Amino acid sequence: MRRWVWLLVLGGWALAGPCAQRPYTLETEDGLLGGENLSYDGEVLVFEGRACLEREGLLLEAPVIRYQEEGGFQALDLKGEAEGWRLWAERLEGKVLEGVRLERGRLKAKAQRVLLERPPVGQGVLLESPAYRVRAEEARFRREEARLTGFLATPCPCGEDLRLSMPEARFDPATGELLGEASLGLWGLEVPLGEARANANRRPPLESPLVLGSSPDGGWTLGLRGFPLPKTGEEIGRWERRFTLLGQGLGTEEAALVLGLREGARGVEFQLGYAAGVRAFWDDLYLAATPTPPDQDTPSLEARYRPTFRLEGLTLSPFLRYAETKKAQGLTLGLEGSYALRHREGPFAFGLTPSFLLAVYPGTAYDPYAALGVRAEGEYREKDLFLRALYAGRLEPLGYTPPFTYENRDEFQRLLLEAGYGPIALAYALENPLGNRLDRLEGRLEDPALGSFRLAWVRGSYEEVRLGYAMPLPDRACCQALWLSPEVGFGDGGLSRYGLTLRLYDGCFAYELRAQNVLKGQYDETPGLSLSFGLGLR
Repeated sequence: MRRWVWLLVLGGWALAGPCAQRPYTLETEDGLLGGENLSYDGEVLVFEGRACLEREGLLLEAPVIRYQEEGGFQALDLKGEAEGWRLWAERLEGKVLEGVRLERGRLKAKAQRVLLERPPVGQGVLLESPAYRVRAEEARFRREEARLTGFLATPCPCGEDLRLSMPEARFDPATGELLGEASLGLWGLEVPLGEARANANRRPPLESPLVLGSSPDGGWTLGLRGFPLPKTGEEIGRWERRFTLLGQGLGTEEAALVLGLREGARGVEFQLGYAAGVRAFWDDLYLAATPTPPDQDTPSLEARYRPTFRLEGLTLSPFLRYAETKKAQGLTLGLEGSYALRHREGPFAFGLTPSFLLAVYPGTAYDPYAALGVRAEGEYREKDLFLRALYAGRLEPLGYTPPFTYENRDEFQRLLLEAGYGPIALAYALENPLGNRLDRLEGRLEDPALGSFRLAWVRGSYEEVRLGYAMPLPDRACCQALWLSPEVGFGDGGLSRYGLTLRLYDGCFAYELRAQNVLKGQYDETPGLSLSFGLGLR
């Protein structure tokens, strides 16, 4: 007892933190105990009234903390901070916190137990972040980082069909970055990645490389586009090296096989079969050769250099190009640019983007070509009220069609007026009033419980009425769901089109099948059946 009294006298000098300011303090091997009241229960010291336990990197507070030199601490309903993490615990028994919740920034974690070691060690850790659900067998918490053992993370709301595993991982709570030797699990398959990075605050941009679909002409597209080939140290989902193996136009006379490899802005692509050729790009440089062009506009030989410069809202793209087609050949020297102006004042927002293109053909008899465009937009949002007006158009002031399709910018005009209040919206769109005029008037009604209803009147090459419906999107907490969006059109006294988008959601992915059959198209719309299959991360 005399030893405790001596420590109680000296304990207040040990630290200058909150616990040191309590009237009664005791220095222990696990930190400084403090409280506003002190009593004895046999061999047990009882600290009450803002009782606390403090050491470097750790501060715990509770209504009552009991301490025995042989048995350690006992306390209920604790809160405080550990290595920069805000902490709540159900109980403290000996040197073990049980039922622990931790928060730091946007990160939230739970641990079955936290051992009051130096640094604290969490066991049975579950971490929730904006992008992942994470579990770890053990976590050593330091202010700068956490060392995780038996780490597994998944972006799936339910299950672990897609998962990232690391035997040991280094986690930076300030940035959310994870680093370690990783393997990527997809269903029952494990793919070793070597050293890899992930970010708990950033959803991985994972896209399915599988391409499967058909076009109205009956041709099928099947294969892989942008299949990732990870490199050491890359962030999950942000892989630069990608592979393409794609069959397109299958079942038609235009069948071709595409083979490609790219890494960032550099790559090469070969096409075998229809329009056989090779294309290569290296940052701003592009080279292509197609010995047997399929039409008069496809170059048999092309070389192009096109850098892009950006300064605030200004974008400039000068280009130097040499091309040979069946109807023209020679150099093109051009400049394309735009300037985006944006302004927001209270509920009002405005945007204006003028653009231009100018091309000349040195050493040839071709006349210069120019195109001028503008996009103007105004918007008003106030509570449930929404108003928007948009105009976009382009003019070819020299009245001259360029010799190459690369720089051709066709004239067009587009007007959009939109208004909405709460779940109701009405929109009118007008395209190309001086050419193939297309008017579209559409009303929408959205209900969180019933879904979205659309009714549109379209007048182009003929008048058409379209009906559409989309079910409410399922909540991410729902592990199995079915979603439908049918559409049907009527015109000239009969059915003009019909289509259906079907999605099946499981705990991790959304599988989408989209089918549309256009019986009678508007202007250049190709009649026929089209199918596509998609796979996306929920």
